Amino acid sequence: MDSPEVDVVVVGAGFAGLTAARDLGAAGRSVRVLEARDRIGGRTWYRTDLFDGVGLEMGGTWIVPEQTFVSAEVRRYGISVSDSELPARMTWSDRGVVLDSLLPVPPEQLGELEHAVRALVAAGARLDVDRPLSEQDLADLDVPIRQWADDAGLSGNARELLISWFCGCGNASADTGSALDILRWLAAMENSVWGMVQASVLGQTFDAGTSALAGALAADSGADIRLNTPVRFVRQDGDRVVVGHDDGVVTARRVLITVPIGLLRHIDFQPALSPGKLAISTENHAGQGQKVWALARNVAQDLSGYGWGTAFDYVGAMRTVPDGVVLVCFAPEHDRVDAEDLADVQRAVREFAPEAEVIAAATHQWVDDEWSRGTWTTFRAGQITRYEKDLAVAEGLVHFAGAHTAHRWPGFIDGAIDSGKRAAAELLAELS
Repeated sequence: MDSPEVDVVVVGAGFAGLTAARDLGAAGRSVRVLEARDRIGGRTWYRTDLFDGVGLEMGGTWIVPEQTFVSAEVRRYGISVSDSELPARMTWSDRGVVLDSLLPVPPEQLGELEHAVRALVAAGARLDVDRPLSEQDLADLDVPIRQWADDAGLSGNARELLISWFCGCGNASADTGSALDILRWLAAMENSVWGMVQASVLGQTFDAGTSALAGALAADSGADIRLNTPVRFVRQDGDRVVVGHDDGVVTARRVLITVPIGLLRHIDFQPALSPGKLAISTENHAGQGQKVWALARNVAQDLSGYGWGTAFDYVGAMRTVPDGVVLVCFAPEHDRVDAEDLADVQRAVREFAPEAEVIAAATHQWVDDEWSRGTWTTFRAGQITRYEKDLAVAEGLVHFAGAHTAHRWPGFIDGAIDSGKRAAAELLAELS
């Protein structure tokens, strides 16, 4: 039998795959990265060709210092990041009616708001984010977001706000997304409610886009990165693995799979994928929403709007340009707003800024993207309890990474980098 062509084939050139390739290359291992897209970066994508040269992150955007893995890489490569400017006040939209108040509840509901915050912090305090959540007797929190709010006894505007906020964090609907997965954000920020807000939409952004870090990792890896090369099968053959793609096959001593959850079932694994991985891939994750960019006039330059019963759950100003204010908008279902229809985007934005005139809009339909099948990973209710233990487990010569395999920050750039480093260490131990 011929010797394998490379030590490791990495499937996927997102942050997990690029990090693993870099660490493997630094240890002297030969690596080939196979990426289905025509670019690196996975579910991050920095574009400057949409709003007259303004840089837009179509996918992952924010980091916070508490995300230690991505922060370390930013320092390592001298990548410039900036803190988000804090808004002078929050804008609250109750089913499209902008509330003229500092708080999202009327005075008679302040007790309900206090109860909601106490319930949120009490739930977050139960999590140890450095251990698998499935080992911590948390099944009562691994329920749909709406059910968690009801079980916690939330009511009034506070209930609606927390449900909407959880849905916005997860880009998932209230009846599919796991409350436990969102509570992990809170726990990872030392159980700080304000920290959770920062991690979601008010953290740091990359001055030259996420592509700056992705490019630095790729260049440092020295790996043979092949774009436009979707993997079709992975066959274990004795002491090597044969990886089939559209242009042929490559043999390796080991393979690292870093694709999103929903793609696992579309690769033909021989022997077959384990039942747990196959089941969660068939179900897919709950992050099936929208991220829409809008360029608008007649809106506050520091707009930061949270809404319930609205088309968008969040609308926030990112920067001001000569033509108007650049807004980032999120909805937890992929079809709430037609991003191709400026009138529909304007309708949704006006639920937060009634005089807004939207003059441009842009999005990427990650849900329809055949190499993503969703936005960032948010587990469905019950999936953490049922499948978490399976996600990072190697199967013979095939190893697995991706943000969804991380304990502390799954769904984030930090989780992807964390998982890539973990997988590279596993591979190096096996290859030695």
